[in-house]
Amino acid sequence: MRRFAQPAHKLIPGALALASFALYLCTLAPDVVDADGGEFQFAAWNFGFVHPTGYPLFLMLGGAFQHLVPIGNPAFRLNLFNAFIAAFVVAIVYLVALELARHRVASIIAAAAFGLTRTFWYDASAAETYALNAFFIALLLYLAWRWQTEPTARKFAAFCFAFGLALTHHRSTVLWLPAFVVFFLIPSFKFQVPSSLFTVYCRRPPASRLPLPAACLLPSVACLLPLLLYLYIPLRAPASPYWVLPFAPEHDLILYDHTLTGFINYTLGRTFQSEIGWDAVSVARLVAFPHRLLDQFGALGVALGAFGFGAMLWRREWARLALLLIGFLTTILFASLYHIGDIAHYYIPAYLVWAMWMGLAMAWVLHRVGRFTFRALPISLSSASCLLLAACLLVPQFVSNLSHADRSHETQPREQWTRILAAPIPPEAILVSNDRDEMMPLWYIQYVENTRRDLLGLFPLITPEYPNIARVTDAALSTRRPVFFIKAMPGIEIKYRVTAFDGLWRVSQRTETPHVASGATLAHRVRVLGYDATREADALRVAIYWSPLAKLDRDYTTFVHLLDARGDKIAQGNDHQVGGAFYPTTLWEVGESLRDEFTLPVSSNITAGDYRLLVGMYSQPAGEMLGEPIEIGVLEIK
Repeated sequence: MRRFAQPAHKLIPGALALASFALYLCTLAPDVVDADGGEFQFAAWNFGFVHPTGYPLFLMLGGAFQHLVPIGNPAFRLNLFNAFIAAFVVAIVYLVALELARHRVASIIAAAAFGLTRTFWYDASAAETYALNAFFIALLLYLAWRWQTEPTARKFAAFCFAFGLALTHHRSTVLWLPAFVVFFLIPSFKFQVPSSLFTVYCRRPPASRLPLPAACLLPSVACLLPLLLYLYIPLRAPASPYWVLPFAPEHDLILYDHTLTGFINYTLGRTFQSEIGWDAVSVARLVAFPHRLLDQFGALGVALGAFGFGAMLWRREWARLALLLIGFLTTILFASLYHIGDIAHYYIPAYLVWAMWMGLAMAWVLHRVGRFTFRALPISLSSASCLLLAACLLVPQFVSNLSHADRSHETQPREQWTRILAAPIPPEAILVSNDRDEMMPLWYIQYVENTRRDLLGLFPLITPEYPNIARVTDAALSTRRPVFFIKAMPGIEIKYRVTAFDGLWRVSQRTETPHVASGATLAHRVRVLGYDATREADALRVAIYWSPLAKLDRDYTTFVHLLDARGDKIAQGNDHQVGGAFYPTTLWEVGESLRDEFTLPVSSNITAGDYRLLVGMYSQPAGEMLGEPIEIGVLEIK
């Protein structure tokens, strides 16, 4: 009988992957999730399409996993698929760290520390794209460093193929292109190998040297060939059940432009180009990055990473240092420039680099500690140091990040939509939210579980013609179909009449007109159409009707004062940011009428007579006024 023997150290990557998978399985989301995860859960199952830039590789692999692995429902299966990917990431991070640090224990601890980072662990616990992206970044580092050790055309072609494949998943891989170009073009002075592509090419005998175009052909084909996977998008989009959504007679919502121009814009992600820019938020993100590192690794991890970076400088591994440093800097710079809600996940490759530097620092420490021996200790000083380092780094990291990454109790999306769909919602109703993320579980329930396919879930930017909640709601109301908000949105009552309906909020157009007309304007930018006033026992209720004359660039707070004949303030209404968080002044459309209500406390024994209403707007927190306050009318109090 043949016996299979293998050195124990070769089992380390598998053991790390298995341990990581067990951890991620314990914290795995059990069902459908919101945001992009929920979108991928129904899109992969249908082999459909998602938001730009498409993610065809993830959809194909994830969809195949959902259909082939009969465990739980399709939502859980994609969560499980992502946990598998994340576990393999930890294994390959170990291999990359080992190539750099040349110390197994240090590399194990570095890989485990990366696997326990708050953001990566959170993404590993449900359907997301960032684990597979981290897998490709780690794989590319590993292939590049293996090529550097023994440069061959085949190894470089394998790297190019992996790079092309990475681009079919997450386009942020292109951020690493400058780093890899520098790595392959500059020689390494540390390793005694021709580690520059140019050096490798020139050192071949002239008789066996291919012409430069021919030498570039194989890696070019290897890189471009995987990009053919993007053809999945135009092939599968028209077959997706949500490609065209019936909205109104002769007006369907088309979510994918099935033209060559539409395909190019989609794959290049031009929808998001307006989100890229340098501003105060970018500066704040850069300044806050050390704090992000502290959240991910803890104080010891931050110190080790900084020490490891210094160790690379001392060792003069210029090619590898340039690769890691350029990739690290481009990652955090892009994350600072890109203004989207889930930008925290884009830092994961930077955390991967930091883990590499941590591994190098730990290797340096453990190598030097290993030189000493103490017979009084029951174990070697080196082993004791390894255990101590792992305990001091990984245990606090685990404890700190567990509560943030544990998604095993994430049942809220299912519970919310079970409650909503239990209501007596009329057929063909339109459900509206200001947040795309919380609408995705409904689409999963519709397009995977085939429940209430008659309903239409809408949100801002479902197509470019509907950029905000008001545009979406106006369009929904124009169809004359029943329209509901799926949650309370305080402040939006300035534009719509909203009434509670069995856990939802029925929406209709406001039809009120002011009882008292006024033509006053604030800074020639907002007109006061008029007002209503109602006297109660101890209060005066006033409704101001605003109509913007131009687009406003700030979210303003409104106020109403009641003045006596001498101009003294008798009462003041409840100052508030008009429209709340859901329809502030920056979203107002020119020419529309908006009803803003105030309550002014007024004593029951107030002196009878004529009183004037003074209104205005100011911005927070500086209190800068929009023009001068204006008087809009006289109230007679009897």
